Amino acid sequence: MLKSIFVATLFFNLLATTHAVANPLALFIEQCLQYQPDLAQQTLVSFQSVEQQAVAFERNTLALNNINDRIQYYRPFANNSINRQGLLWCQLHLADELNAVVSAPQTLYLIDQLPYLAPPYNQLGQRLETIKRAKWPVIEKSKLHGAQASIDQALSQQHFTLQFNQQDCVLPQRTETTNKHQDTEPTQNTNIDISIAKYLIKQPKEYCRKQAWLAYQTRAKEQQAAAVESIHFLQQQQAHRQGYANTAQAQLASHRLTPQLLQQFLDSQTANINIAPWNIAQTLSDISKSSSMEMMTTNVFLQQIFTSLKPLNLKFEPITIEKPRVEGETSSDDGQQNSLNETQIIRVWHQQRLLGEIFTYPQADQQSRQDVNGQLIKQTVVGHQFGQYALSFPPQLTRATQQQKLINQLSQAIVSLAQGGEFYFLNHKAQNTDAHAIATLWLVNYIKQQLKLESISKRYQLVAQYQQQLWVFRAKVALDFYQYDGDFNNTEQDTWLSHNHQLSAYFEQSFGQQWPQATDAIYSYQAIANEGVNYYLPLWQSALTQLIMNQTPANISTGEIFNLLVVNETHLTLNDQLEQLIGLPIDPHSLIRRFKHAGTTQE
Repeated sequence: MLKSIFVATLFFNLLATTHAVANPLALFIEQCLQYQPDLAQQTLVSFQSVEQQAVAFERNTLALNNINDRIQYYRPFANNSINRQGLLWCQLHLADELNAVVSAPQTLYLIDQLPYLAPPYNQLGQRLETIKRAKWPVIEKSKLHGAQASIDQALSQQHFTLQFNQQDCVLPQRTETTNKHQDTEPTQNTNIDISIAKYLIKQPKEYCRKQAWLAYQTRAKEQQAAAVESIHFLQQQQAHRQGYANTAQAQLASHRLTPQLLQQFLDSQTANINIAPWNIAQTLSDISKSSSMEMMTTNVFLQQIFTSLKPLNLKFEPITIEKPRVEGETSSDDGQQNSLNETQIIRVWHQQRLLGEIFTYPQADQQSRQDVNGQLIKQTVVGHQFGQYALSFPPQLTRATQQQKLINQLSQAIVSLAQGGEFYFLNHKAQNTDAHAIATLWLVNYIKQQLKLESISKRYQLVAQYQQQLWVFRAKVALDFYQYDGDFNNTEQDTWLSHNHQLSAYFEQSFGQQWPQATDAIYSYQAIANEGVNYYLPLWQSALTQLIMNQTPANISTGEIFNLLVVNETHLTLNDQLEQLIGLPIDPHSLIRRFKHAGTTQE
């Protein structure tokens, strides 16, 4: 098979590197590329019930899914192009193996039988059917991932120079020139060696800032053009194979939406902040960064969060990982044993059930960039495995944004660990996007209310409003791009460019100014190639969560909401959950109307 050639080629390229520089990441990539699920193990046993066969399927595919999660865990540690390429091909290899599993005769039989069973078995059947329908021909899939990687590489390129036709847009840079016969003499450098963000802050002339911002959006247009066009063509082909008129229809069908309904939703989320992107940096620089937050240790803040979660019957049990004892070193006292200043395991309990473990990694004080990061290590699957999550943070929290991010990452960890299902594909956030995101957003809001945090600063509010409207605009661009049914060659290029007026109007609705060549926006962000039309999803999930918080009756306790949204032991679908929480109607058209009525535009 073609995929085998690709994998073998990469495998032998990586093998030399692995022998030369042995490291855990290279070893993982090598093992991943060699991994193949044993399809023989999935041979149906005639005397087993369909339910038993479903459990056997879960057991036989769990290793594949765990390796896939470990790829995401290792991504931040891939600090060179060889490792990044290795993880990409590893992911593609696992996708091929999953397709092989789903296409196996015994799995197809299981997919046919599962819909006739009660939850969660019928839900597993639906999820496997979705995976089967989404299968791509090998050659087309290779082209798609190659084009996506090309766009990612083009946009991640950091080496560029700002150059202007108008001399008055140049910000002179003071440089030093020296030789043996001359004293050091300051000169002006017109090749601006400065980041775009700094330029937008320092440049007082708006028309210069606008030129720089627009040029930055198309900085990789020439390198991207062929890849963007290829992705559009391949996605359209796939949509036609599935019986849809265009990609937008195909991607929205699984969410019970149409392009027209999505446009209505995006319009309801549009709010004119009347600040153009090329002016936002200067506007923010004029707003004080000061905050009423006092510095506190991360350990203290985490303990406050843990206390706030007690009403939900959550318990957190810290277990210190013992370090090798150095001779003559004194032992820690009891108070230090419960500190999170060293790597620990935090066992998470709900009522009397162990959900899983969170590994905490405090960052060193001298680390140059201190931030809060979290990553799933292993997904909880009831009856098969406990979940594991990694959480890294600075020892001190000095900014409100760090607090916000820690709450968000811990909430994601709890939701991943607390899922009450016995099938990976019904628990994992990549396969269960809406339910996982809504549960996380609800839990984040609950924690903030319990902690009674200080209100965020005006500066942070403006950043959130700007990011929200940029997301709305880009979601509109993606929707327009994937509804376009032409191509981008010379004969039809003008047809696509005719969308400038509409996209420019969308831009003006959010930012108060026009983008004359707004069709260039398709070259400005990676998500249009990866997420496609589904780029809108976080906006939809946020609006749904806000609706739940606004319209859930007071007689439903927070503990009941947690059990319903997060744990969900009764395997309710998202629609069933919504019906219990906010009542009917919950069809997409009615939800959009309710969003607008309830004022759920997020800030």
